[in-house]
Amino acid sequence: MEISQIIFLYLIIFTYICGKIYILAWKKYASISITPSGFGIFLPIVIFISIINTFGFFSDAVLSFTAIIIGGIFYLFDDLRELPPWTRIFLSFIFGFILFLMANLNSNFVISSIFPSAIFFGIISIFITNAINFNDGADLNIATIIFLTGVVLIFFSDHSSLIIKNIGWTITAFSIGFGILNRTPSTLYIGDSGCFVLSLLFLYFSIEFLLEVNTVPVELMSVLALPFFDVFYVMLIRIYYKHDMLSRNYLHLYQRIKIVHGGFFHLIPQILCMTAIIFLSDLTIFLGFDKFWTLLFLSLIFTPIFYLLCRFLFIENEYFFGDGKKNES
Repeated sequence: MEISQIIFLYLIIFTYICGKIYILAWKKYASISITPSGFGIFLPIVIFISIINTFGFFSDAVLSFTAIIIGGIFYLFDDLRELPPWTRIFLSFIFGFILFLMANLNSNFVISSIFPSAIFFGIISIFITNAINFNDGADLNIATIIFLTGVVLIFFSDHSSLIIKNIGWTITAFSIGFGILNRTPSTLYIGDSGCFVLSLLFLYFSIEFLLEVNTVPVELMSVLALPFFDVFYVMLIRIYYKHDMLSRNYLHLYQRIKIVHGGFFHLIPQILCMTAIIFLSDLTIFLGFDKFWTLLFLSLIFTPIFYLLCRFLFIENEYFFGDGKKNES
């Protein structure tokens, strides 16, 4: 059964109320007086509740989202106390590893290849976690990624994959509830734990796609195309200028647009890039090209062109491929 409009509204209200309670609890019990962070931990919790309400406790996804919730709780300590880098890397690896094993409990995957594949997904989890975490540097940036992910799942999921479509409705409701709550800047942050559970969510979709357990729309790659290329490009800048890679920076496209133009203008490139990739892929499919390879090709070719154009048009010249310092651009 697909989530109804009234349930969708309830999920928005539930997210909003949870956010209000979280802010009050943070201000009362947290020992650090900064903007409340880590609210993203509620994302898999809301999905978990939605899955149980719609499909019951015996859904295959229940175990996977239980693992994601537990991983998010561990990672919440990074928002509260700042975990050492190697601890964060270990958590990313181990929960990526566990998530793959959970997905294989009822699959026909060859046993001899399960552990090497689980190790592979553990490593992939590290990269996805760091890439998404680098995008948590401006208001509603991660929330926009969550919203676009939900929209793709709603409109591009196969009708036979109700669980994927319902996850789409749920995370869209979550992003709207969070957006209403955070309409005033710096009210509440998704946080490192939120970025972690979002990365595990994308890993879950990747595993489901690989194992063909549920029909996951390939259009999801268009959501991550711009954020991932942005991280890659900024890493090149930081390596070239010999930056401390563990230090904070303000070189990302969305950060520079936020600084230069203010407001929520920094969210527009992400929306435009995803929309353009999907639109162009739909045009080329009429020529007989496979959708997966078309989307992958466009993500790899169109995204860099679009990204560099945005960087040229919307941010300072000294930051196009530079760190803004004199004679270093």
